[in-house]
Amino acid sequence: MGNSQMAHTHTVDDVIMAVSFAEAAGDISLIYGDAGLGKTVSLKEYVSLHPDTIYVGLKDCDKSTKGVCEKILSCIGKELHGVDRLLVDTITDYLMNNPRLIIIDEAQHLSIRALENLRAINDSTETGIVLCGNPTVYDRMHGRGQAHFAQLYSRIGIRRHIVEPELEDITKIFLNYGLDKESLLYLHKLALQRGGIRNCVKVLNIALQLRDSEKEPLSIDHLQSAYQLRNGEQ
Repeated sequence: MGNSQMAHTHTVDDVIMAVSFAEAAGDISLIYGDAGLGKTVSLKEYVSLHPDTIYVGLKDCDKSTKGVCEKILSCIGKELHGVDRLLVDTITDYLMNNPRLIIIDEAQHLSIRALENLRAINDSTETGIVLCGNPTVYDRMHGRGQAHFAQLYSRIGIRRHIVEPELEDITKIFLNYGLDKESLLYLHKLALQRGGIRNCVKVLNIALQLRDSEKEPLSIDHLQSAYQLRNGEQ
């Protein structure tokens, strides 16, 4: 599945607004929401249109200052290893002369020290930084009574909570597939389940294979059969 141009859903609009703010204001933006709602896809679409952006997708093993900084340095062509201060200073020196937006995806993995060092980079360079992740990143940075997290939260310039898609969003995303209202309503129902839009895309891809094998127009029957196949019900 793929469209040459991303549909302007509420998720896309919210993500682009937060990213654009961070870049223009040299501030920190926080984007958070459940998995499967299109956050990463929207970020990557932005990066494809703005190739100078530094995009880093984290895993749990990257949660330290060393982990995230080495990934940032790799994006700018610097394979450097060393103590935290050396890595942070190298990134800071680079950004002072080469301003570039930084996007950190799956930011819920970041340790408090790593978050503090990213804030320090922002302070020193006024480089826009986008932190994107699941609701855990919001809960942690909101503080929950912990002064160090509360201080970080107060430094966030803008916060965007990505919520469940509306029927209008599903209609835009799947506009090019000739789906009738019943099929779109079914996909919207799937989008409200765990996995969100990602779940819809996987079901649709299976449905398209079923359609091709039967040489029939795509219908809700294909979608329902695809859902059953995906969930081991057939």
